[in-house]
Amino acid sequence: MKSANTNKTSKSDSDQKVQSISDDHRFSVIETLQDMIFIHDTDGRVSYVNKAGIEQSGYSEKEILGINVMQFIPSEYYPLMQELHLKRVQGERDVLTYEIEYLKKNGEKIPVQVSSSPIYKNNNLEGVIHIVKNISDIKDAEKILSFQIGLVTSLAQTTSMKLALKQVLNTALKISDVDCGGVYIFDEKNSEFNLECFENISDKNSLLLKKVNYQIVSTDEPLFVKGSESTDKLSKEIFDILRKSEKVKFFSIIPFYHKQKIVGTLNIGSHEKDDISEFSKKALISLSQTIGGTISRIKAEELLKESERNYKEIVESANSIITKFDKTGKILSMNRYGLSFFGFREGEIVGKSAFETILPEYESTGRNLKNLLTDIFTKEDRNVTNLNENVKKNGERVWINWTNKPIKDKDGNLLYFLSVGNDITGQIKLQEEVKQSELKFKTLFDKAYDPIFILDKDFFIKDTNYASVSLFHYSREKLIGKSIYELAAPLETKRLQHISKKEHDGSSVFLETNFIKKTGRVFPAEINLTSLEITGEKYIICTIRDITQHKQKEDELKRQVLKYNLIEGNLYLSKDPSNNLPFEAFKELVDIGYRGIIISRNEFETFYDGNIDFEYYWLSSRKGPNTLSPDINELKEFLSKGDGKKVILLDSIDHLIAKNGFNDVYVFVSWLRELSFFENNIVILSADPDTADPRKIKLIEKETKPILPKSSDILNERMIEIMVYILNQNKLGVNPCYSNIGNDLKMTRPTVRKNLRFLETNKYVLVHKKGRNKRLEITEKGKKLL
Repeated sequence: MKSANTNKTSKSDSDQKVQSISDDHRFSVIETLQDMIFIHDTDGRVSYVNKAGIEQSGYSEKEILGINVMQFIPSEYYPLMQELHLKRVQGERDVLTYEIEYLKKNGEKIPVQVSSSPIYKNNNLEGVIHIVKNISDIKDAEKILSFQIGLVTSLAQTTSMKLALKQVLNTALKISDVDCGGVYIFDEKNSEFNLECFENISDKNSLLLKKVNYQIVSTDEPLFVKGSESTDKLSKEIFDILRKSEKVKFFSIIPFYHKQKIVGTLNIGSHEKDDISEFSKKALISLSQTIGGTISRIKAEELLKESERNYKEIVESANSIITKFDKTGKILSMNRYGLSFFGFREGEIVGKSAFETILPEYESTGRNLKNLLTDIFTKEDRNVTNLNENVKKNGERVWINWTNKPIKDKDGNLLYFLSVGNDITGQIKLQEEVKQSELKFKTLFDKAYDPIFILDKDFFIKDTNYASVSLFHYSREKLIGKSIYELAAPLETKRLQHISKKEHDGSSVFLETNFIKKTGRVFPAEINLTSLEITGEKYIICTIRDITQHKQKEDELKRQVLKYNLIEGNLYLSKDPSNNLPFEAFKELVDIGYRGIIISRNEFETFYDGNIDFEYYWLSSRKGPNTLSPDINELKEFLSKGDGKKVILLDSIDHLIAKNGFNDVYVFVSWLRELSFFENNIVILSADPDTADPRKIKLIEKETKPILPKSSDILNERMIEIMVYILNQNKLGVNPCYSNIGNDLKMTRPTVRKNLRFLETNKYVLVHKKGRNKRLEITEKGKKLL
């Protein structure tokens, strides 16, 4: 929206209301930001400062307004500021980002990151807006992180228990900035802790503390005791030694484990300080995980003489977030801490691309993370460590420092990348909104990378930014006033209405749908809906992200991995009496990351083979753990709950018919078809044709689709026979020719040629041609199939 001159026609009441809403919203955002925001004129005099700027500077608002901005900057940065001022005077309009120190009223200097943008009116420079972020925590985190990285590097080269414990203790003392400490190792045989390493503890007290009975230390969680506090987690004898004899003011006891068994405790203390920072405490807890892995690794080496490669893996796997990637960025595994940190279940993340789960396509800084990921996986020696932004399942952005290591087999072939991550989150999200005029505020909103809609409670667009104009190819004026549903693809409108109105209860909602551009091109998108209230009215912030490339990767993964042609949003029926076909289709979807649910009259053991993670429910009228009633209404209530990508196998349709009657079950099947469509999930029904009425099955078939294998994977017996023959010959070091197959397998020449043409086209065999001579070799795809 643009402001009008007094001699022009006034805006409509609707437009004025929208402008008021936008201004109020942007003002409230600016005033609640934790970052300082200053606006000054061309002479450097401050004309606006937000609440954070007042609180963090130590000045009052009256003292700040009118003051020259250079008063907040130490003199050593004057040359830099003169250089930047000259650029602005010469017409530089880009956002300039730099790091300097900020001078508070009390003389304290704090490191800050500054983003400055010019303010123009009628093409004349009127002033500059500065967004100033306190990065003290980030700098402290970088310092502590360097200690941790140094420790991990040192431990990777350590085979001595004594040296390893010394390195850990020294790192812990640096992180917490205290003067004394020690490491106890638990002797499982004697149920006591032995002090194996200590620093700055008197000889007398170190002897008294040399061995501690397991019962004396009754803490399974980290214990931090301040100077004036006492604790019942230690015996009075130990407590008096620390406080009265050693005169320690602050001390902590942090137990560390390996495979859920106590290994020892990391202990630090101070003769001077009463406490340490909360950040240091969290860093010590994270550090303690390294100790358990190191001890276990050294013990394993002493007992089993494990190789250097295994030793390094154990050290690295004792850190915070541990995940394995293949060379395409697909997640192969993640430890419990990582799953808990990101908020995923294992089945929701394993088998999916990092960009589908924990990695945004672009950082909030604008950096393209696809290029970073490519560099990590192709330039192994240059990307041992990297710092980038990640995203949790709930949408929260976090900053992680990763240590990456390619793991190879004995022949040097890449097996996977092992990545160990440490959370060093420092809020870097800058929401560039301004306070008093639309000219000042619209820059942040309009230049956001992702399209943003401000919707009313009925999902009509009240305001939008330029990214949406670029994405949908409508003008801003054409978008305002439209319903969000008008932009949805025709087949998605009802599903989007169903999900958004059903699930949008005021909290943030993430969902995927398809939109259509003005050009008619349909594209998949991820949208985030967040409610807020402005001047007593409810509005919804809708952000949109085009995920076309993500969907292409997902579809390519399905084409490569799946044997059966199952499509989201559909209901399928199998008439296989053995249940092998529907379960095989179910299992391969779970293997690539779907949440799997089985509802059956067959026992759990019928399906479980030790290699699949799924939810199982016994269909029974009797209530018990993991049971579901065959009552249709109760089944509907259960299946309507939950979110995420699901595949549901209901293999007892004949049982439901017996319990509820065919008419009710037929209506239930129709409901399942709608459920699968609206929720974009896959539902598989199984019926035994030997026990169910064929006419009733025919009716159910009209509401469902059959489970069909991909046509390219349908091989006849002769093709299989040929592939087995080639594989056996290859194992003997022989690449057979066409005539060998004809002679040995008693096949005619046309039969051999026809079948080999199909196998070569579908990349099951490789044909080496040298003149008229053709030699055959089985491919990896062929080996995998056999």
